[in-house]
Amino acid sequence: MSTPHRRRRGPLTTSLALAAAVTLAAAPVASAQSTAQPDGAIAVSSLGATNEIPGSVAGSLGSLAEPAYAEYVALGDSYAAFGDQSDVAAPCARSASNYPGQLDESPAVGELTDVTCGGAVTSDMFEAQHPGVAPQLEALDEDTDLVTLSIGGNDVGFGSIVGCITGGAPGSPRDCESELGSTVSGLIADVYGEDGAVDEIYAEIAERSPGATVIATQYLPLMPATDAAGCQFTQFIGTENLEWAREITQAINDAVDEAARRNGHVSALPVDSTDRSGCAPASERWVVFLDGSENNAASFHPTALGQQAMADAIAAAL
Repeated sequence: MSTPHRRRRGPLTTSLALAAAVTLAAAPVASAQSTAQPDGAIAVSSLGATNEIPGSVAGSLGSLAEPAYAEYVALGDSYAAFGDQSDVAAPCARSASNYPGQLDESPAVGELTDVTCGGAVTSDMFEAQHPGVAPQLEALDEDTDLVTLSIGGNDVGFGSIVGCITGGAPGSPRDCESELGSTVSGLIADVYGEDGAVDEIYAEIAERSPGATVIATQYLPLMPATDAAGCQFTQFIGTENLEWAREITQAINDAVDEAARRNGHVSALPVDSTDRSGCAPASERWVVFLDGSENNAASFHPTALGQQAMADAIAAAL
């Protein structure tokens, strides 16, 4: 039996300017400023030293006028569920250091109900994903006033994409765009397109929680934005797969943003001029490749630092 993570706070302060900074592993919080980009991404700047948290969730939420977000429900897949892999709840591999948990550290957020679950697809919003795991949308009610949503990556074949680009031999990568390109593009259009599965989820959120603010989260890119000299992983998968992986990630994130806006919401994605990909030094990564042991993160998923960056981007979007 898996139960959603819930945290109930005491009475909320009437002055959210007193919000304390979110902490992660006792690291100091960097001064950061977040600005919305034309594509819906949130740029996190002034990151400071590489071992610092990229921004303060409370720094953004603390400036909000009342009312606070008293009832927060987090919906989604492993990009929302995963954080520090030393503390995960089976069978969803949900970590307390994921971005919902880090947002919940702000006094501006009241009770968190976290039903994110690794491996979730759009149908798991409506149906039980595992025995004892309720459909995620059942966590919503008329009092819910904040919802975050990360969904669709598994529907469009995230696992197949990773399997292909890692499935070649050294010096002989597979041609993944030829193998999967048209299929993945079609799935993106079907899942995120008008009247597709994601639109159905938004409609159900509106029905169950008509007053909720909804933030969709895009997928943190695994690949560096530019060629990373000496990055063994990108050398292994080959230049063509690297370029296609960048393109397909952008296509998915564009679709996430378009669907959110079409339904009257916004999406969030932290971006930074510093490389935060799996090629970056361990202390700077927002994501990892196959071996996440240095960051205590699941393979091909965000690190705790990446989860914190997403939390800050959501706070900025609010």
